[in-house]
Amino acid sequence: MIQGRSTTEAVYRAIQTDSSSSLKDFSMDRRKYYKKYVLRENVEDKDNQAVTMGKLVETLLMEPHEFDDRFYMSSCASTPTGLMLEFVEGLYTATKEATDGFGVVTKTFEELSKEAYLISGFKIKHEQVISKFIGSDSEIYYNEIRKVRSQNLIVVNSQDVNNAEKIVEELKNNPFTKHIINQMNNQRYSVVNQLQIPDYVVDDHHFKSMVDKIIIDHDKQEVQVYDLKCTWSVESFYTEYYLYRRSYIQAYLYFHAAKSLTRDPQSKCYGYKVNYPMFLVCDSTNYYSPIIYELSDSDMQDAYLGFEYRERQYPGVKDLIQDLKWALNEGVWNISRKNFETAGIVKITN
Repeated sequence: MIQGRSTTEAVYRAIQTDSSSSLKDFSMDRRKYYKKYVLRENVEDKDNQAVTMGKLVETLLMEPHEFDDRFYMSSCASTPTGLMLEFVEGLYTATKEATDGFGVVTKTFEELSKEAYLISGFKIKHEQVISKFIGSDSEIYYNEIRKVRSQNLIVVNSQDVNNAEKIVEELKNNPFTKHIINQMNNQRYSVVNQLQIPDYVVDDHHFKSMVDKIIIDHDKQEVQVYDLKCTWSVESFYTEYYLYRRSYIQAYLYFHAAKSLTRDPQSKCYGYKVNYPMFLVCDSTNYYSPIIYELSDSDMQDAYLGFEYRERQYPGVKDLIQDLKWALNEGVWNISRKNFETAGIVKITN
């Protein structure tokens, strides 16, 4: 058997262990990590359309039976975009923050809408924004997200689903990806989608991972991990996603998650070689061809030790784990370990 789990995503999320997502959050915003993973507060991530499309594609491709547990079909013909979307999201946030423990909103709509107006960046007058909002699909969408986000559901419309279905078909039929997407279990290959690996260790710190797709080649005795990404810019994936969203952290941890499977004598892939993870990157508008991105030895070394790209430093998994363990042990979240150890004195230039 392949050691790991294929239970529901909700069960996986309930496991209180760090993951590539939590380590990425820590690397980018220690305050968010503290609120979300230490205090266990409900911190909502603001998804853009490409991220939502990625979740839709992943579900329809790999776990279609989970659709109703993850998404809510909007009655809107189209959901708001641009500044109106910013206004609606701002209105939702302001409403949520003004709602007391009994579910009562403690501010008037005018007060809430003015807060959202400032957040949105609209240049037209507040009254004009309200006139566009009242009675429109944007108001319906606002009421829908108020209703379902507390249930951890994502609001999508029929247009979103139709587009996601087309992307799925492209992945299944594209000459670059069809051999991966359509691979079935047989005597030579073991294929698992959304494999949960609930406990493995990197640098004496416990992690969990949920791998989009893993294919085990028993003839070659090799394990290959694939992660599906949906983005606006397929051919600029390295800068626009891999670096911007720090997916190199995910790649490094997924590699070691897979290696943990090969160390278990009860596993089908015991002693097998683990290849570096690959990213299957598709276009969220379904125009550009999907591309497979592979990692090299130097990419994995950079992911662990950290690296510089275009005069910007990207922290490696090694230092991030050390910093996270220090913050957890010391209970200090408002300053980095490095700056704490220098008593808050930092040289402006080296």
